[in-house]
Order: sequence, then C-alpha cells, then structure tokens
Amino acid sequence: MHLRNSRAALPRSFRLAVLAVCIAFSLAPTEALCGTQLPTGAAAVPPAGFLGFCVRHLRECATKSAEAEVVELTPARERELREVQQSVNASIRPVEDPTHSWEYSTDGTGDCNRFALAKLRDLLARGWPRSSLLLATAVTERGEGHLVLVARTDRGDIVLDNRLGHPAPWSELPYRWVSVQSPQSPVQWLAVLNRPPAAPNTAGAVQGSP
Repeated sequence: MHLRNSRAALPRSFRLAVLAVCIAFSLAPTEALCGTQLPTGAAAVPPAGFLGFCVRHLRECATKSAEAEVVELTPARERELREVQQSVNASIRPVEDPTHSWEYSTDGTGDCNRFALAKLRDLLARGWPRSSLLLATAVTERGEGHLVLVARTDRGDIVLDNRLGHPAPWSELPYRWVSVQSPQSPVQWLAVLNRPPAAPNTAGAVQGSP
C-alpha cells in the first residue's frame, strides 16, 4: 500500500474538487454525513495481513455479535469520530511498509493499516460497539490497495481514512471497494458489491496516496 502523502501527485482539477468538498464539510458537517451502508454480497477471503494480525492478537479477533449494531450518530458520537480521525492522523507519520504488515504503530510511523487499526482501538476505548466498527479494503483512484475503518451509523457508513481530514460517507470516495468485515464476527469478511467510483466532484477530501 503506497504511502506518499503528496498533494502535487494529484491532478489540479481533482485537488480543486477536493477543496470544494472540504468547504462543504466545514459548512455543513451533519448533512455531509448522511448516506447508506456498504452493499455486501458473498463471503470473501480475509486479507493476508489481517490473518497475521489475528495470530498475534487472537483476543481482538475472537469476538462475535448476535446482530449488527448501528450507532445513533448523535452530536457527541459525531464529535468522537472527528476527534479520533484527527488525533490518529496527526500522531502517525505516513511511511510505506513494503511488507504491508498489519500491526499497531509503536514508533509513530506506519501505512494505512496502522492508521485504521489505531482508529479502531481508540473508538473501542470510547465505548463504540465492536460490531459497528468494520475494517474495509479498497483500491484507490490511483490503483493502490488501501485499508480504512468504517463506522456503521444510522446515517450510513462513515469512513475514517488517513487520506482525509474528516470522516466521510463511503459513497463520496473515488474507491473501488473490495471487502469489509462482517458485523457478526471480525474474522469473517464480505465482498462489497461495487457501483462505479464516485466522480471527482463528489470525492471526499483525499489528500494523497494511501
């Protein structure tokens, strides 16, 4: 998963569209978070990096839920998403990991895997139910593999992405979604039924490569 965090690598038209979306988020954050859930289909093979993570952190992968919990996105919960998004993005320096190992950052650096795992850990510590927090894989507009955390809320699935300044609806991002964790069990993954990627004028505040 490529980690260059360079705005210059993006087309100028795309960066202008991103700026417009950033302004929209700042002016109307509540409306911007409305949306739907990632549409899922058949079972999918878990990512290889995730399997290695579970070997090292078995207790974190052994949980099960009778039903998927959808969190009511109250102002307090929305604020928690924004705080975790911003604090983790600020605390980890993007560094490409050729091994794409899934692990928590211990030195303040890491790729998208470590950003997503840190956000999962922090939201769990704030009392979010595990079944509402799902890791998801995607392919970016640059054709690069990417991992993000998805928060399942009553206003749709909200993505916490190290390429974004703020949480954003999954459908606003120019990604081809691949798979997502099942709410019933973290070790079960589901294929995402894709529609065409979002057009640049509806893409989230993407800052660079993952």
